[in-house]
Amino acid sequence: MTETPPPAPPAPGLPPQLPVTLPFEDAAVRARRQGCLKWGLVGCAGASVAVIIGLLFLMSNAKKLMEFAFDQMGDQIVAASTPDVTPAEKEEFRAAMKSFAAKAKDRKVTAQQVTAFQGRVKAAVADNRVTAEELRALTAYLKDPP
Repeated sequence: MTETPPPAPPAPGLPPQLPVTLPFEDAAVRARRQGCLKWGLVGCAGASVAVIIGLLFLMSNAKKLMEFAFDQMGDQIVAASTPDVTPAEKEEFRAAMKSFAAKAKDRKVTAQQVTAFQGRVKAAVADNRVTAEELRALTAYLKDPP
């Protein structure tokens, strides 16, 4: 049998090398890590289910939410009306708004028309007041959108 030669002495100026040992996981560490992964997957699955339920809720209540949004927009416009706006003009606007909302709910109005109306509303209430001319223009748009 041949003997292995003794290790060579370290080069001058270098520290002696220690044997390298690899850390081995015990069963408890491995079980903890796998449990983390399992609960992470369960959490992601739960979040996905919650998002799907939320989307289904929005889809089933979209018409009610649209009606609510139109009501809020109409109330905001009437509340911001200046004193020169007559009660008759306000009522005419409310009736036109209700008719436009019903058309939007029944999809007789395109998304572009609704978006254009929203842009006109933003422009009208930008200064926190709606003049009689602005209200008449909004009413005319609601009655006959292009």
